[in-house]
Amino acid sequence: MAAHRCCLIDDAPLPDVGALGVEGHIRMSRRFLDHAEKQLNHHDRVQAAEKIWGAVAQTLKAIGEQRGWEHRGHINIIFIGQQLSLEFGRFREFERYLALAERMHQNFYENSWNEPSVRAALEDAKLFIAELDEIRTAPPRPYTVRDDDDRIRLGRLLGLPRSARPPIGDHSPAGYSRTHDGGVDNRFPQNGGGDDE
Repeated sequence: MAAHRCCLIDDAPLPDVGALGVEGHIRMSRRFLDHAEKQLNHHDRVQAAEKIWGAVAQTLKAIGEQRGWEHRGHINIIFIGQQLSLEFGRFREFERYLALAERMHQNFYENSWNEPSVRAALEDAKLFIAELDEIRTAPPRPYTVRDDDDRIRLGRLLGLPRSARPPIGDHSPAGYSRTHDGGVDNRFPQNGGGDDE
């Protein structure tokens, strides 16, 4: 996947209350990227770091929404990134990007990153979001459940109770998407929850 920089939208408007959907999450992501840039220009590395996390999280939530996956809460956002990293063969890069985004979120509370480091993180976040945008516009890829970590992650994303998680060896031709043909069949009914681990 070719990495390229995503474009900032100057002060993208907020979506209507309660009307996020895929495009609403994308608009929020672009707005947060723009705000991170502006915060850094005003030397507010703490606010900029939180906007970086928000931009990455909103892009992952857009893909979760697009695929019919659970995407509320921090762990589900991370699980979406992990699942995409495995599905698209980008595990190392995405794990690094995800860890960096989480550190930006932590910086909001800890104020432990200097301005040049936050600025570098913003540039990495732009690259990550550009890659996620390519994934968002590509069809899901086939995926086979390999281990218990896959079962737990997919169970959470699909909103399944423990007893209904996909078994090891189970295969989805469309990456366990609930919204793409061949993704998830009636073996995995949506119940809107999923057990915590």
